[in-house]
Amino acid sequence: MNAVSPICLSDLAPALRWSNPADVGPVLRHARLIDGWWRSIPLPRVLDIVGATWLAHTLAHLAADHFEHLELAEFLPSLRALTVDLDDIAEPVRGAVLGTAVTWDRLISASPATIATWPLPQGCGPIEVIGTVIGRAVHPFGRDTGRTPAPSPALVVEAVRTIANWMPASAPEHVHNALAYLTSATGADSADSVSDGADSEPVDPPQTPATRAIRTLRALRAQRDEEARQNAAGESRTPSVPPPAPATDAAGPGKSFRSSLLGPGRTLRRPSFNPPREFREDPTPVAPELGRHPLVDLLEGLFRSWSDIERTVAAERLFAADPISIRLLADQIQVDLGAIRNAQRTVEERLLQWLASPEGAPITNHLRDMSEQLGTATTIDHLISAHPDHPVDVPSLGTPLWRVVITLFTDRRLHNGWLVADDPHRLRWQTRELLGDAPSLTDAGLRLARIGIQQQSLRAWLLSTPGVSIRDGHVLVDPSTPMEAPTPTPSYSGGHTGVVPDGGSTTANGLPIRRRPGDQQPQSAAAASSPMPQDLPPQVAGSVRCFRAPDGRWWHRVDVTGDHLNGAPVTVPPGYATHLGLQPGRLLCLTAPGADLLVLVWRDQPAFDSLRPLLRRLSAQHGDRVFITVNGDRLDARRLPAADLSDHGPTSRALHLIGYTAPAPTDEALKIIARRISDDSDDPQADPQSLLDRLTQRGDTDIAAELRPVLMTAHG
Repeated sequence: MNAVSPICLSDLAPALRWSNPADVGPVLRHARLIDGWWRSIPLPRVLDIVGATWLAHTLAHLAADHFEHLELAEFLPSLRALTVDLDDIAEPVRGAVLGTAVTWDRLISASPATIATWPLPQGCGPIEVIGTVIGRAVHPFGRDTGRTPAPSPALVVEAVRTIANWMPASAPEHVHNALAYLTSATGADSADSVSDGADSEPVDPPQTPATRAIRTLRALRAQRDEEARQNAAGESRTPSVPPPAPATDAAGPGKSFRSSLLGPGRTLRRPSFNPPREFREDPTPVAPELGRHPLVDLLEGLFRSWSDIERTVAAERLFAADPISIRLLADQIQVDLGAIRNAQRTVEERLLQWLASPEGAPITNHLRDMSEQLGTATTIDHLISAHPDHPVDVPSLGTPLWRVVITLFTDRRLHNGWLVADDPHRLRWQTRELLGDAPSLTDAGLRLARIGIQQQSLRAWLLSTPGVSIRDGHVLVDPSTPMEAPTPTPSYSGGHTGVVPDGGSTTANGLPIRRRPGDQQPQSAAAASSPMPQDLPPQVAGSVRCFRAPDGRWWHRVDVTGDHLNGAPVTVPPGYATHLGLQPGRLLCLTAPGADLLVLVWRDQPAFDSLRPLLRRLSAQHGDRVFITVNGDRLDARRLPAADLSDHGPTSRALHLIGYTAPAPTDEALKIIARRISDDSDDPQADPQSLLDRLTQRGDTDIAAELRPVLMTAHG
């Protein structure tokens, strides 16, 4: 659910949208960015990769070399919305601008060609001036959160007061409203007159930044002293209720400093994205006009029946572009962590049940239609424009419908501004493979339709693929642009046969409950006669349906059945359980995607108590294959949807069973399978007969059955 601003550089600089990539590409090329990135990768992501300095300097060269006739405010229209004090610009550009343009408005109204004629001083050329201006337009899209230490609360208050001191009366109304919100939230409007102690007179020194900072620090110290006195007196308070302020005059001695931005321990709290109630025009949600947006009306009817905390969790965590952590959310709305977790589980369960019900069928059908319409890769803009309801806010959430749709998609994810239903690297690699003979744009569209690229996304997808360009109506692939072949990893999903336990305590699904080490527990005859404890522990490399990815992680394949979808236990091979650190008689708790809790327990045989929460989250169906892997206490899962492979060869069907969906010749397929079932990081010998014998010993008879006819024919 993590998403970033969909604004790309071509949105910030419209001239790029209509420019020939072959002309601007050499200037904008960067080793860590794909070709055509200015049309596909969101600006915050670009700045994360290359930094604002590189981007501003590069755009300055682009403006001077290719758009020298355009005014800077036409090249970057957002410059008109900025108010910049030229005194804030660093030397030597500041002196150069003050001696030529004089004002910011005249500066952004000049073209690069005009700036080149100005009498600029030595050491400050047109590129430096243009780059400084462009930097002001680029800077707001940077994301510096977490890269520098958070300032102390006193500095936050002082910063707000400094802004208030310097803000001109002519500033726009929305700027004044924002400052009023910050002033109220930080308490900067109520701590101007505080005293050194309870017996002293209020001190009102001159209004300077230093004295304001001193008074703020005194206020914080006064509150700490007051809390210490109350604790020493034995006063007790309920943790969830904030301590009352001292009963003194608002400006008098002993005033306590309070701020809604300060959390426990005087740490900074993440502020709410909404303004405080006193700055909202109407604190109650406005009922939508029924009938105009049926999908929004349908979801609004669902969310309005939820409690306030459930709607808050949905808006801030489930459907948010930048989900807030449970701990911060609990701190903001002043409820227990457990209440947030319970609310999230309730929200997810209700939503899943509703989507599976007749009432939610229109949304479910809409998601299915969108998947078919958008294809395997599409931009956010295409998603928003795909339906008239998508840009409309769901009133009770304050979130546009398209954000809800992205969250409800289970078969695709956001990647660099693209909503993709497959591994994006694999899709781009396949794109290059299909277009190696320089086809026409029409032929390219027909070929890429095989991998799900729709016509509306075709041009943008081509330009976002490394080494691909469009010239004179043909699609060209530059083989000198390096691109590694994809290293396939298993795709989302899991399951196998159930387990029948013997007597003793069991879970709701019939699996035995772990006992503490040293506890006495009954042992069945089968368990008593089992030779496993005396034998060497089973190895994951010899376990059925277990495959090692190129990164070294072992994945286990689960063939989903109807019983698994209904909550039946799902067994795993003992070798895989041992690989995870599980021992007979023990239990392992794992956190799955979405914070679902999954329990893996081993008595007669290791098995998951149930994978139903995971399978429902993945929208798994009977016949799907789910691959699971575990890192620490976290489980990752990928689903490989059921597909008709009757038109595929035996080798492709065998590769599909290990989660590898790319085509490969027989010899290469044997090497891939041999590597996936080996602990050796080096390429093992893929002798056909030895491979068949090993697959049979592991229990992978389905893979062996697919390979055997091919190998018998090829090798006599």
